[in-house]
Amino acid sequence: MEGALVLGVALTAFLGTLVLVPGGGEGAVWSPGSFARRAGHRVARLMRRFGGSATVSLLIGTDVGQRLALEASSTPVAIAFGVGPEGSLAALLCAGALVCAFFGLLLASPLACPVVGLALVGICVSRDAARGRRIRREVLGAMPGIYRTLAVAMGSGQTLAQAVEYVGTHERGPASAAFARMSLRLRCGTGTEEAVEALSRELDVPGAELLATALVISHRTGSPLRDLLVRSARLAERQGEFERLLSVKTAQVRLSVRIVCLLPVIMVGALTLLSPDFQRGLLTPAGIGCICAAMALDGLALAIIRRMMRGVL
Repeated sequence: MEGALVLGVALTAFLGTLVLVPGGGEGAVWSPGSFARRAGHRVARLMRRFGGSATVSLLIGTDVGQRLALEASSTPVAIAFGVGPEGSLAALLCAGALVCAFFGLLLASPLACPVVGLALVGICVSRDAARGRRIRREVLGAMPGIYRTLAVAMGSGQTLAQAVEYVGTHERGPASAAFARMSLRLRCGTGTEEAVEALSRELDVPGAELLATALVISHRTGSPLRDLLVRSARLAERQGEFERLLSVKTAQVRLSVRIVCLLPVIMVGALTLLSPDFQRGLLTPAGIGCICAAMALDGLALAIIRRMMRGVL
């Protein structure tokens, strides 16, 4: 409560300053909008400078950090102030640090900052994983239509480049974007086999290697491979049905994995934030030993469940 009182007083003083401080000289009209714009540009310059630090470079070198930076840089605020991916990631880091400091001050506990920081990292990682699964499902669902579109386009006498451009133009979703990028690579003079290999890496779904091999063979021999592509479309549809059935059959096991992994972590984090007695006990050697033993048992349970699921998934 003391922390909330300090923050409230600081916010009141800041708003009072905005109201009471007069504007500049003649012709200078002060307004909250102009003040916000100037403050935004200064913050943007600071974030661009902080974007060149070693911490940001290390984080943006990872897949999760790179995707998070690209997503943050595509927001309207980042575009309006001209902040790139590095500056956007730096802004997210600063925002996370402010959130951790706020909870640490609000709860008056030194353990609140690391707990909230770990929670924010976990949210970002789980969100990125969920986004990857969603994109993979969309690509898997679009593959039968892509196979049929390629069969029709190449069966009508179009070249590989024309068929790929047709797919990238007429299909929708992440898969069509990968074909559009392949078409752009072919226009820019990239070799066919290299462009097809890049396509298979970007799709990253079962059957992508088969599609890449079929496209290379079609380019080398001139054969449209219509029957092969139509059969691949049917197999992709059956694979999608099998994956949906497998997802239904293993729903209970996956729920057990989530409960085993998340419930102890959530309980420890909540008690660390809310219970002073738990905080004092956690800082003792016995408390640290109990937490380590709990983490070891949790990891052992997760390893057992993964071993049981290995023959199914």
